[in-house]
Amino acid sequence: MQSTQQIRRQIQSTKNTSQITKAMEMVAASKMKKSQEAALLARPYAEAALSLLENVSESVEPRKHILLENREKKNVCLFVVTSDKGLCGGLNSGVIKKALQIIRKNESEGRKISIVAIGKKAENYFKRTKNDVIAVFNGIGDSVELRETLPISKLLINDFRDKKFDKVIAVYTNFISTLKQDSRAKTILPVTRRSLEETIEEIDDLAIKNGENGNENNGMEYKFEPSPSEVLCKLLPNLIEIQSYHIILESNASEHSARMVAMKSATDSALEMLDDLNLLYNYTRQQKITQEISEISAGVAAQEN
Repeated sequence: MQSTQQIRRQIQSTKNTSQITKAMEMVAASKMKKSQEAALLARPYAEAALSLLENVSESVEPRKHILLENREKKNVCLFVVTSDKGLCGGLNSGVIKKALQIIRKNESEGRKISIVAIGKKAENYFKRTKNDVIAVFNGIGDSVELRETLPISKLLINDFRDKKFDKVIAVYTNFISTLKQDSRAKTILPVTRRSLEETIEEIDDLAIKNGENGNENNGMEYKFEPSPSEVLCKLLPNLIEIQSYHIILESNASEHSARMVAMKSATDSALEMLDDLNLLYNYTRQQKITQEISEISAGVAAQEN
């Protein structure tokens, strides 16, 4: 059986751990609130912008803009978004698992896969597994701004235009609630009507179906100046930038939510362990006292005899 001194050391160590996890929980809760606000505030704009893109693209032939070009898929780029730090439950492993499923499927069909890694967890994993990592973006920050994500979206747009790859798939964690985050894969390029509809449905809390909430123009005719094709040329790259920014906002909110929940669970476990250790300490101490009393009584009895 452990000595009381060893148990006291364990109690102190567990107390220190619970204080650290509690502090990390509070920090994550603060960051989570800011990230959630940023993600939620960006949703209406992203939804309206994508709806506008859908309206404009109806008036233009897909072949008239290269970002709408649906060509043979020989080279595929995965835009994988993870965190720089750990201690956020299964969030990063869920994203990597989803990315691996896509990689296996495309490689089995003879396609070449390239990786754009966002976050150190994605970078470390895919470099360790000898995947083709063409770009890495780390340290984007908790309060991410659009200007910080522009280099990512510009890389994706330019490489798609240059036909270095024929399809771009984002793999990230979508924020649903504080207790629930979902790993998702979504095609960013080429832009299609279906991908726009899926993005709008993901951004909006309620699914948008068949013109509900006014998304099918409600019978109104739109006029574009100078022309739909010129508007589309200006609009498409900007909206890809907004979409990439929104994906990273969702991932940030998911990361801090997952970390807060993980640290709360760790704190609760530490407190339960403290209760058990205190019981063990009292039991061991009582046993030692009883043993000492017995030894004294036995000594007194031996002297009387």
